[in-house]
Amino acid sequence: MTASSPVTEAYLETIYNLAMENQTVRAVDLASHFNVSRPTVTQTLRRLSEAGLVSQARPTGVTLTDRGRSETEALLRRHRLAERLLFDVLGMDFVAAHEQAHALEHWISPEVERKISELLRMPATCPHGNPIPGNGPAGVDYLRDQQGVRLADVEPGETVVVIAISEVVEDESALLRSLLDTGIVPGHRLVVEPAVDGEVAYRTASGRRHRLSRSLAVLIWVRSLSPESGQA
Repeated sequence: MTASSPVTEAYLETIYNLAMENQTVRAVDLASHFNVSRPTVTQTLRRLSEAGLVSQARPTGVTLTDRGRSETEALLRRHRLAERLLFDVLGMDFVAAHEQAHALEHWISPEVERKISELLRMPATCPHGNPIPGNGPAGVDYLRDQQGVRLADVEPGETVVVIAISEVVEDESALLRSLLDTGIVPGHRLVVEPAVDGEVAYRTASGRRHRLSRSLAVLIWVRSLSPESGQA
């Protein structure tokens, strides 16, 4: 496993994204996320630690070193800029853009990266609403600046605007497609309604009603709108 291997990239990005949402990252979380055994995770984390990319300690769990964070943000920047190019210029939806960006990101040189960012006028986020490192606040600072809360924590009757879809979800194309089809798109307004059968219920601007499991609703970041902002 080299510093640029797919396994390394997947671990670094997952650790970064979980930490962005203020979650303590544990080996057991990574084992569950990647559907591998604890010994496999332990071995991988040991290699990442030896490479100077992560550190482990109680009670902070697994964290990225300065070098690990820098390398991860460079990866995420290329990927998210590729998504924006595919979404804004080629007109792909945010599911297809995410899938295709995985291949495109490895061909983006620093010069091309800069040109894409300039062409798109320094976009602050990817199509899923997650921050593009280098173009504004990244990580936990972004969600704090946006006053982000989880959709699952919003009280019925509140109007919210979707900020971002958790990167923890992004590798599940079926889930992204489901969210797209039910109005969960950054910038869209929702009116939260009373829960139905334990699920989070909401109404979109078009008046259509939908429900999400709480386990999925916790991965949707929204911002509450004041009454004068208008209703969805």
